[in-house]
Amino acid sequence: MSWLARSGALLATVGLLAACGKSDPSTSTSRHASAASGGERARALAFARAVNLTAAEVPGFHVSAKQKEHETPSEKRLKQKLAACVHPVTATPLAEAGSPDFERSEGLGTASVQSEVTVTSSAAVAAKELALVRSKRTRECVSRYIQLLVHAQKHPGASYGAVSVVQRTPAAPGADGSFAWRISMPITVHGITLGIYFDIFGFVAGPHEVTLFVSGAPLPPSARAEELLFGLLLAKAKAGGKGQPGGPTGPNPNLTTS
Repeated sequence: MSWLARSGALLATVGLLAACGKSDPSTSTSRHASAASGGERARALAFARAVNLTAAEVPGFHVSAKQKEHETPSEKRLKQKLAACVHPVTATPLAEAGSPDFERSEGLGTASVQSEVTVTSSAAVAAKELALVRSKRTRECVSRYIQLLVHAQKHPGASYGAVSVVQRTPAAPGADGSFAWRISMPITVHGITLGIYFDIFGFVAGPHEVTLFVSGAPLPPSARAEELLFGLLLAKAKAGGKGQPGGPTGPNPNLTTS
């Protein structure tokens, strides 16, 4: 089933808030912003790290040990086109950090969860990027290029169906806006059809952009577990990244159960 995991990773490449792409979860960065002091950047990075999910908050999962997949020149070109299409906003963030990529496997079922926090230079920039990710143009662009990326893969006996991108607006009390995407695709292997699901939840609070990524195969992730994790990230962001409101979430660890 390694090819199935690879296909899931392809969907993960479009994980985003403000279409900025899913960061490498092993890294945290605080990049230079001309108007920001070193102290501001340090506080922004500390906030991002404090809000991200921890192992205690996703019981039943472990940190993924997967190696980065090799990309072909064709895949790299397609990803560059995707980035150019959905990310015209070029403002440099004060800081950004991602949690580890947590995963769980049980039988043929797999699930993963990860979070990412970006601190932009202003609330206006965050609002502009949220509007971009919620636009019809962005959804169409993402769907088109994921389809091209996926169908560029060669797996004997396997065929891919159409990529679906569905958007909604989850409740995010106290935030300045939110969005949720479900990216899904059927794969038929030797006559058996399986599903790959990649859910992206995000909210903006002032200059802060917080994103939750959850994947599941062959069943969709648990809506209840996603609600709990999204609520936890929101509570931590509202608390300014201090402490961990409510402690471990304790959601159903089997995210592949609806």
